[in-house]
Amino acid sequence: FGLLALVLLAVLSRKMGDAYRELLDYLKAKDQQGEHKREEAKAKALEELTALKKQTFAHISFYNCINAADTLEDGVDAALTSQKELYDALLGFTGMMAGFSFIGLPLGSQPDTYFQAVAYFLLILGFGGCMVAALMSFIATLFIKGLMQEPWDCVRDCFFRWNPYLYCTNFLAIGGPFMLFLGVNVMVHDFFTDRDEVDCWRKGMGEGADKCTLSLGLPISLNVLSLIFLLVLCWLFYGAVLKSQRGRRITKAIEERR
Repeated sequence: FGLLALVLLAVLSRKMGDAYRELLDYLKAKDQQGEHKREEAKAKALEELTALKKQTFAHISFYNCINAADTLEDGVDAALTSQKELYDALLGFTGMMAGFSFIGLPLGSQPDTYFQAVAYFLLILGFGGCMVAALMSFIATLFIKGLMQEPWDCVRDCFFRWNPYLYCTNFLAIGGPFMLFLGVNVMVHDFFTDRDEVDCWRKGMGEGADKCTLSLGLPISLNVLSLIFLLVLCWLFYGAVLKSQRGRRITKAIEERR
């Protein structure tokens, strides 16, 4: 009986070993099959992004995030998170600029000079643009948050359908502060020129002091400094954002597709 038990134990051990190896081979093949499907899904999504032939920040972000992620789902969630952070930042920026524009508006009073009328008009435009941009950023944040954890087909059809409209937030976020910039540059002419004479600090102060008019060079010098600052910002934006996009992954993929 002892010998028979040993024989049976050996046979069972061999069969269990064969079954275990078969199970490992099955799991390995299953894992390779799943990995192949995940790679196919990523490749298909990248091909769909390339077929759009667009290079906005959203397209670049989705392409890079999906390309770098292990799975398509992780890449889509990373791209949506990046877009949400962008619109969160735009919401804070445009809200702040709307507040600055609102402070510059005289509530309930009419402009006294031509410069004031032009400056108030520009400030109102800037305030309106920033407010609309802030509201659109808030809507975009809620919209993107609702797409989190959704499949790629849903994200592709919904997000890229509304992205051109949401992308207008970027132009409003630039146009609103630019109107504030112009309004302030017009307002300095009213502040320094369209006013009564002031005491000449070199010739005494108070009653009986000689009077002087403020030089036109003061507002013009401020306008020139503002223009230089604006040109530096435009150069920085072009060099850091627009020009650097020529060597991006999505750009190369689009060129290879042609």
